[in-house]
Amino acid sequence: MTKGWAAHHTTGMPARHGGSDRVSTKTKLAAELRILGDVLTRVREHAGVKQSDLAARLGMPASYLSKIESGTRRLDVIELVQIAEALGVNAGEIVRQVTEALRNRT
Repeated sequence: MTKGWAAHHTTGMPARHGGSDRVSTKTKLAAELRILGDVLTRVREHAGVKQSDLAARLGMPASYLSKIESGTRRLDVIELVQIAEALGVNAGEIVRQVTEALRNRT
């Protein structure tokens, strides 16, 4: 018998919330996640830090950081603060830049 997470996430089982037409939050926010990733990339490059060096500072694989910067992986506010601190920038400044980019998108 399957227990825990796998019990609710197997193929063939109806979704608990929503249905087969349910769209994930990640899909809904794809454009916004790309904007966040673009801002993080610019901030990192402006700080003169290579992606691999930042990943090492954070203790994460470079591929994980690459997915964040490409907008294919969501990150939470704690991760954003950790990235900002590792770059020596204020997390609020990153949020400001993301907010501005979201307002200015076409």
